[in-house]
Amino acid sequence: MDICNPIDASTMDGRVTPPDSSAAEEIQQVVGTDVKVVKAFTTTFAGPLTTGAGHDFPLDVLIAGDDSAAKDKIAEFVRSGAMRPFDVGPLRRARELEAMGFLHIAIQQPLELNWQSAIKILP
Repeated sequence: MDICNPIDASTMDGRVTPPDSSAAEEIQQVVGTDVKVVKAFTTTFAGPLTTGAGHDFPLDVLIAGDDSAAKDKIAEFVRSGAMRPFDVGPLRRARELEAMGFLHIAIQQPLELNWQSAIKILP
């Protein structure tokens, strides 16, 4: 499971992955197709994660990957923590998850969120 946010730490103003890829896809290339890479928890901060909830709502965990069995295992893990898993599609969706993660990080200071915010999917 890849949980990283590939942010340029020197500027905190962009990601270090190519625009047509993601950290998860780069990892998949390195480890080969025998390893099933799944992207998850990229938009979930440690503070809310320790409680499994954000503002009395269960946390939503967005999951991307090419192997349905591997994603099912991650979804089961997420549910075991009383959180809601959302399968957002193939591993290439990690690009958007990493962009969401970057935006979520970037707004913490200006909005004075103190790393206690969460991205929520509402019906």
